[in-house]
Amino acid sequence: MGDIKELVIIKILNELQQKYDINNVDVKNILDKHLSEYILLTNKNELMVSDLNEKINFFIGIKQLEGLSVQSLRRYYEELNMFSRYVLKSVSQITVNDIRLYFSSIQSEKIYKKTTINGKLGVLRSFFGTLHKEEVIDKNPAIRLKNLKVDNKNLREHLTVEELEEIRNACVTIREKALVEFLYSTGCRVSEVTSIKVSDISWDKSCLIVHGKGDKYRTVYFSVKCKIYLQKYINENKDKSEFLFIGEKCPFKGLTKSGIEKIIKKIASRTALSKSIYPHIFRHTFATLALQKGMDIEVIQQLLGHEQINTTQIYATISTNQLQLSYEKYISI
Repeated sequence: MGDIKELVIIKILNELQQKYDINNVDVKNILDKHLSEYILLTNKNELMVSDLNEKINFFIGIKQLEGLSVQSLRRYYEELNMFSRYVLKSVSQITVNDIRLYFSSIQSEKIYKKTTINGKLGVLRSFFGTLHKEEVIDKNPAIRLKNLKVDNKNLREHLTVEELEEIRNACVTIREKALVEFLYSTGCRVSEVTSIKVSDISWDKSCLIVHGKGDKYRTVYFSVKCKIYLQKYINENKDKSEFLFIGEKCPFKGLTKSGIEKIIKKIASRTALSKSIYPHIFRHTFATLALQKGMDIEVIQQLLGHEQINTTQIYATISTNQLQLSYEKYISI
Protein backbone atom coordinates (compact mmCIF):
# COMPACT_ATOMS: atom_id res chain seq x y z
CA MET A 1 0.00 0.00 0.00
CA GLY A 2 3.04 2.26 0.07
CA ASP A 3 2.51 3.10 -3.61
CA ILE A 4 -1.00 4.41 -2.89
CA LYS A 5 0.31 6.60 -0.07
CA GLU A 6 2.95 8.11 -2.38
CA LEU A 7 0.32 8.80 -5.04
CA VAL A 8 -1.95 10.51 -2.49
CA ILE A 9 0.95 12.70 -1.29
CA ILE A 10 1.82 13.66 -4.85
CA LYS A 11 -1.79 14.58 -5.65
CA ILE A 12 -2.09 16.69 -2.47
CA LEU A 13 1.21 18.47 -3.16
CA ASN A 14 0.22 19.19 -6.76
CA GLU A 15 -3.04 20.83 -5.68
CA LEU A 16 -1.37 22.82 -2.89
CA GLN A 17 1.33 24.06 -5.27
CA GLN A 18 -1.28 25.47 -7.61
CA LYS A 19 -2.92 27.50 -4.83
CA TYR A 20 -0.22 28.29 -2.28
CA ASP A 21 3.49 29.02 -1.98
CA ILE A 22 4.61 25.93 -0.05
CA ASN A 23 7.83 24.17 0.84
CA ASN A 24 7.43 20.78 -0.90
CA VAL A 25 9.90 18.95 1.31
CA ASP A 26 8.40 20.19 4.58
CA VAL A 27 4.82 19.42 3.53
CA LYS A 28 5.82 15.99 2.21
CA ASN A 29 7.53 15.16 5.52
CA ILE A 30 4.41 16.20 7.46
CA LEU A 31 2.16 14.07 5.25
CA ASP A 32 4.54 11.11 5.51
CA LYS A 33 4.54 11.40 9.30
CA HIS A 34 0.77 11.42 9.74
CA LEU A 35 -0.18 9.00 6.95
CA SER A 36 2.28 6.40 8.21
CA GLU A 37 -0.26 5.47 10.91
CA TYR A 38 -2.94 4.51 8.35
CA ILE A 39 -3.54 1.94 5.63
CA LEU A 40 -4.87 3.62 2.50
CA LEU A 41 -7.19 1.87 0.06
CA THR A 42 -8.51 3.02 -3.31
CA ASN A 43 -11.10 1.79 -5.75
CA LYS A 44 -9.29 3.59 -8.58
CA ASN A 45 -6.91 0.86 -9.63
CA GLU A 46 -5.66 2.86 -12.56
CA LEU A 47 -3.85 5.21 -10.17
CA MET A 48 -1.47 2.42 -9.27
CA VAL A 49 -0.51 1.68 -12.87
CA SER A 50 2.73 3.24 -14.10
CA ASP A 51 4.00 2.65 -17.62
CA LEU A 52 7.22 4.58 -17.02
CA ASN A 53 9.49 1.55 -17.32
CA GLU A 54 7.84 0.57 -20.59
CA LYS A 55 8.28 4.08 -21.99
CA ILE A 56 11.88 4.25 -20.73
CA ASN A 57 12.71 1.10 -22.70
CA PHE A 58 10.97 2.61 -25.74
CA PHE A 59 13.07 5.78 -25.40
CA ILE A 60 16.34 3.85 -24.94
CA GLY A 61 15.53 1.85 -28.07
CA ILE A 62 15.11 5.04 -30.10
CA LYS A 63 18.39 6.48 -28.80
CA GLN A 64 20.15 3.21 -29.60
CA LEU A 65 18.93 3.43 -33.20
CA GLU A 66 20.23 7.02 -33.31
CA GLY A 67 23.72 5.65 -32.63
CA LEU A 68 24.31 6.82 -29.05
CA SER A 69 27.29 5.25 -27.30
CA VAL A 70 26.91 2.51 -24.69
CA GLN A 71 28.03 4.96 -21.99
CA SER A 72 25.37 7.51 -22.99
CA LEU A 73 22.63 4.87 -23.11
CA ARG A 74 23.63 3.60 -19.67
CA ARG A 75 23.54 7.14 -18.26
CA TYR A 76 20.06 7.78 -19.74
CA TYR A 77 18.76 4.51 -18.32
CA GLU A 78 20.18 5.08 -14.82
CA GLU A 79 18.80 8.64 -14.59
CA LEU A 80 15.35 7.65 -15.87
CA ASN A 81 15.22 4.57 -13.65
CA MET A 82 15.92 6.83 -10.66
CA PHE A 83 13.09 9.14 -11.77
CA SER A 84 10.68 6.19 -12.08
CA ARG A 85 11.27 5.24 -8.43
CA TYR A 86 9.98 8.64 -7.28
CA VAL A 87 7.13 9.30 -9.72
CA LEU A 88 4.44 6.59 -9.57
CA LYS A 89 2.17 7.74 -12.37
CA SER A 90 1.54 6.88 -15.99
CA VAL A 91 3.64 8.99 -18.36
CA SER A 92 0.61 10.77 -19.81
CA GLN A 93 -0.37 12.00 -16.32
CA ILE A 94 3.03 13.38 -15.30
CA THR A 95 3.09 17.17 -14.90
CA VAL A 96 5.83 19.74 -14.57
CA ASN A 97 5.03 19.89 -10.84
CA ASP A 98 5.71 16.15 -10.53
CA ILE A 99 9.15 16.75 -12.00
CA ARG A 100 9.79 19.71 -9.71
CA LEU A 101 8.73 17.63 -6.71
CA TYR A 102 11.12 14.90 -7.83
CA PHE A 103 14.04 17.34 -7.79
CA SER A 104 12.97 18.72 -4.41
CA SER A 105 12.91 15.17 -3.05
CA ILE A 106 16.32 14.09 -4.29
CA GLN A 107 17.88 17.39 -3.17
CA SER A 108 16.51 16.82 0.34
CA GLU A 109 18.26 13.44 0.44
CA LYS A 110 21.56 14.49 -1.15
CA ILE A 111 22.93 17.88 -2.15
CA TYR A 112 23.78 17.74 -5.86
CA LYS A 113 25.96 20.25 -7.70
CA LYS A 114 24.13 22.58 -10.08
CA THR A 115 25.92 21.00 -13.03
CA THR A 116 24.69 17.55 -11.92
CA ILE A 117 21.09 18.80 -11.62
CA ASN A 118 21.36 20.36 -15.08
CA GLY A 119 22.52 17.01 -16.43
CA LYS A 120 19.50 15.28 -14.88
CA LEU A 121 17.22 17.98 -16.30
CA GLY A 122 18.73 17.40 -19.74
CA VAL A 123 17.92 13.69 -19.58
CA LEU A 124 14.28 14.34 -18.64
CA ARG A 125 13.91 17.00 -21.35
CA SER A 126 15.25 14.53 -23.90
CA PHE A 127 12.98 11.76 -22.61
CA PHE A 128 9.71 13.70 -22.60
CA GLY A 129 10.67 15.61 -25.75
CA THR A 130 11.17 12.34 -27.63
CA LEU A 131 7.88 10.87 -26.35
CA HIS A 132 6.06 14.02 -27.44
CA LYS A 133 7.74 14.00 -30.84
CA GLU A 134 6.80 10.33 -31.30
CA GLU A 135 3.18 11.22 -30.30
CA VAL A 136 3.28 8.93 -27.27
CA ILE A 137 2.14 11.84 -25.05
CA ASP A 138 0.03 14.88 -25.98
CA LYS A 139 1.95 17.38 -23.87
CA ASN A 140 5.62 17.68 -22.90
CA PRO A 141 5.75 18.38 -19.12
CA ALA A 142 9.48 19.14 -19.27
CA ILE A 143 9.29 21.92 -21.86
CA ARG A 144 9.18 24.66 -19.19
CA LEU A 145 12.13 23.34 -17.21
CA LYS A 146 15.19 25.58 -17.30
CA ASN A 147 18.77 24.88 -16.31
CA LEU A 148 20.11 26.31 -13.06
CA LYS A 149 22.50 29.23 -13.51
CA VAL A 150 26.09 28.13 -13.11
CA ASP A 151 29.21 30.28 -12.76
CA ASN A 152 31.24 29.29 -15.84
CA LYS A 153 34.47 30.29 -14.10
CA ASN A 154 34.11 27.27 -11.81
CA LEU A 155 33.23 24.78 -14.53
CA ARG A 156 36.64 24.18 -16.04
CA GLU A 157 39.21 24.11 -13.25
CA HIS A 158 42.68 23.44 -14.62
CA LEU A 159 46.27 23.03 -13.50
CA THR A 160 48.83 25.80 -13.81
CA VAL A 161 52.15 25.00 -15.47
CA GLU A 162 53.75 24.76 -12.01
CA GLU A 163 51.02 22.44 -10.70
CA LEU A 164 51.33 20.23 -13.76
CA GLU A 165 55.09 19.91 -13.15
CA GLU A 166 54.44 19.03 -9.51
CA ILE A 167 52.12 16.22 -10.62
CA ARG A 168 54.73 15.00 -13.09
CA ASN A 169 57.42 14.99 -10.41
CA ALA A 170 55.15 12.99 -8.10
CA CYS A 171 54.91 10.11 -10.59
CA VAL A 172 56.94 7.07 -9.51
CA THR A 173 56.30 4.25 -11.99
CA ILE A 174 56.57 4.40 -15.78
CA ARG A 175 52.83 3.63 -15.96
CA GLU A 176 52.06 6.72 -13.88
CA LYS A 177 54.33 8.91 -16.01
CA ALA A 178 52.86 7.58 -19.27
CA LEU A 179 49.27 7.94 -18.04
CA VAL A 180 49.63 11.53 -16.79
CA GLU A 181 51.44 12.61 -19.94
CA PHE A 182 48.88 10.89 -22.16
CA LEU A 183 45.89 12.47 -20.38
CA TYR A 184 47.46 15.92 -20.64
CA SER A 185 48.96 15.86 -24.15
CA THR A 186 45.95 14.26 -25.87
CA GLY A 187 43.15 15.93 -23.89
CA CYS A 188 41.23 12.63 -24.00
CA ARG A 189 38.26 11.83 -21.81
CA VAL A 190 38.79 9.01 -19.31
CA SER A 191 36.11 6.92 -21.02
CA GLU A 192 38.08 7.24 -24.26
CA VAL A 193 41.38 6.22 -22.66
CA THR A 194 39.95 2.97 -21.27
CA SER A 195 39.16 1.61 -24.74
CA ILE A 196 42.45 2.52 -26.48
CA LYS A 197 44.54 -0.37 -27.77
CA VAL A 198 48.25 -0.39 -28.59
CA SER A 199 47.40 -1.16 -32.22
CA ASP A 200 45.43 2.13 -32.44
CA ILE A 201 48.61 4.22 -32.20
CA SER A 202 50.40 5.66 -35.23
CA TRP A 203 53.93 6.05 -33.85
CA ASP A 204 55.42 7.83 -36.88
CA LYS A 205 52.77 10.57 -36.70
CA SER A 206 52.42 10.54 -32.88
CA CYS A 207 48.65 10.29 -33.07
CA LEU A 208 45.71 7.92 -32.83
CA ILE A 209 41.99 7.82 -33.56
CA VAL A 210 39.76 7.68 -30.48
CA HIS A 211 36.13 6.65 -30.14
CA GLY A 212 34.43 9.56 -28.39
CA LYS A 213 31.04 10.85 -27.27
CA GLY A 214 28.06 10.34 -29.54
CA ASP A 215 29.75 7.35 -31.19
CA LYS A 216 32.07 9.75 -33.06
CA TYR A 217 35.72 9.30 -33.96
CA ARG A 218 38.47 11.93 -33.98
CA THR A 219 42.25 12.15 -34.26
CA VAL A 220 44.29 13.19 -31.22
CA TYR A 221 48.03 13.77 -30.93
CA PHE A 222 50.61 13.26 -28.18
CA SER A 223 53.90 14.93 -27.31
CA VAL A 224 57.46 13.62 -27.73
CA LYS A 225 57.74 13.19 -23.95
CA CYS A 226 54.51 11.17 -23.96
CA LYS A 227 55.79 9.02 -26.85
CA ILE A 228 58.97 8.13 -24.97
CA TYR A 229 57.06 7.18 -21.81
CA LEU A 230 54.49 5.15 -23.77
CA GLN A 231 57.08 3.15 -25.68
CA LYS A 232 59.01 2.37 -22.50
CA TYR A 233 55.79 1.36 -20.73
CA ILE A 234 54.64 -0.85 -23.62
CA ASN A 235 58.02 -2.56 -23.88
CA GLU A 236 57.80 -3.49 -20.20
CA ASN A 237 54.36 -5.04 -20.75
CA LYS A 238 54.90 -6.68 -24.13
CA ASP A 239 52.41 -9.45 -25.00
CA LYS A 240 50.45 -8.94 -21.75
CA SER A 241 47.42 -7.18 -23.22
CA GLU A 242 46.12 -5.48 -26.36
CA PHE A 243 45.00 -2.45 -24.33
CA LEU A 244 47.29 0.55 -23.89
CA PHE A 245 46.89 1.00 -20.12
CA ILE A 246 46.49 -2.17 -18.07
CA GLY A 247 46.36 -3.42 -14.50
CA GLU A 248 49.48 -4.56 -12.70
CA LYS A 249 48.23 -8.06 -11.88
CA CYS A 250 47.33 -11.07 -14.02
CA PRO A 251 45.18 -11.32 -16.19
CA PHE A 252 46.33 -7.73 -17.03
CA LYS A 253 42.98 -6.38 -18.14
CA GLY A 254 42.60 -2.85 -19.48
CA LEU A 255 42.27 -0.14 -16.83
CA THR A 256 38.73 0.93 -16.04
CA LYS A 257 37.59 4.50 -15.35
CA SER A 258 37.71 3.89 -11.59
CA GLY A 259 41.16 2.31 -11.96
CA ILE A 260 42.53 5.42 -13.66
CA GLU A 261 40.90 7.64 -11.04
CA LYS A 262 42.62 5.68 -8.25
CA ILE A 263 46.03 6.05 -9.91
CA ILE A 264 45.63 9.81 -10.33
CA LYS A 265 44.41 10.15 -6.74
CA LYS A 266 47.45 8.21 -5.53
CA ILE A 267 49.82 10.47 -7.48
CA ALA A 268 48.08 13.60 -6.17
CA SER A 269 48.43 12.35 -2.57
CA ARG A 270 52.22 12.65 -2.93
CA THR A 271 51.97 16.37 -3.68
CA ALA A 272 51.22 19.40 -1.52
CA LEU A 273 48.49 20.60 -3.88
CA SER A 274 45.24 21.63 -2.19
CA LYS A 275 43.38 21.60 -5.50
CA SER A 276 41.22 18.56 -6.28
CA ILE A 277 43.11 16.39 -8.79
CA TYR A 278 41.13 14.01 -11.00
CA PRO A 279 41.67 12.60 -14.53
CA HIS A 280 39.43 15.10 -16.32
CA ILE A 281 41.43 18.05 -14.99
CA PHE A 282 44.20 17.17 -17.45
CA ARG A 283 41.74 17.63 -20.33
CA HIS A 284 40.83 21.07 -18.96
CA THR A 285 44.53 21.85 -18.55
CA PHE A 286 45.29 20.84 -22.14
CA ALA A 287 42.57 23.14 -23.50
CA THR A 288 43.36 26.11 -21.27
CA LEU A 289 47.13 26.06 -21.78
CA ALA A 290 46.72 25.51 -25.54
CA LEU A 291 44.47 28.55 -25.74
CA GLN A 292 46.87 30.66 -23.68
CA LYS A 293 49.70 29.73 -26.05
CA GLY A 294 47.71 30.91 -29.06
CA MET A 295 46.08 27.78 -30.51
CA ASP A 296 42.91 28.59 -32.51
CA ILE A 297 39.76 27.77 -30.60
CA GLU A 298 38.35 25.90 -33.62
CA VAL A 299 41.40 23.60 -33.54
CA ILE A 300 40.92 23.00 -29.80
CA GLN A 301 37.26 22.21 -30.49
CA GLN A 302 38.26 19.49 -32.97
CA LEU A 303 40.96 18.02 -30.74
CA LEU A 304 38.59 17.82 -27.76
CA GLY A 305 35.71 16.49 -29.82
CA HIS A 306 33.26 19.22 -28.81
CA GLU A 307 30.17 19.22 -31.01
CA GLN A 308 29.41 22.87 -30.24
CA ILE A 309 31.96 25.72 -30.21
CA ASN A 310 30.10 27.18 -27.18
CA THR A 311 31.47 24.35 -25.03
CA THR A 312 35.03 25.17 -26.05
CA GLN A 313 34.35 28.90 -25.62
CA ILE A 314 34.26 28.41 -21.83
CA TYR A 315 38.04 28.02 -21.90
CA ALA A 316 38.31 31.35 -23.71
CA THR A 317 36.34 32.96 -20.86
CA ILE A 318 38.85 31.59 -18.35
CA SER A 319 41.75 32.84 -20.41
CA THR A 320 40.19 36.31 -20.72
CA ASN A 321 39.74 36.50 -16.95
CA GLN A 322 43.42 35.67 -16.44
CA LEU A 323 44.44 38.32 -18.95
CA GLN A 324 42.38 40.87 -17.06
CA LEU A 325 44.07 39.93 -13.77
CA SER A 326 47.48 40.35 -15.41
CA TYR A 327 46.49 43.74 -16.83
CA GLU A 328 45.22 45.00 -13.48
CA LYS A 329 48.39 43.75 -11.78
CA TYR A 330 50.81 45.61 -14.05
CA ILE A 331 48.88 48.50 -15.64
CA SER A 332 45.89 49.76 -13.64
CA ILE A 333 47.73 51.77 -10.99
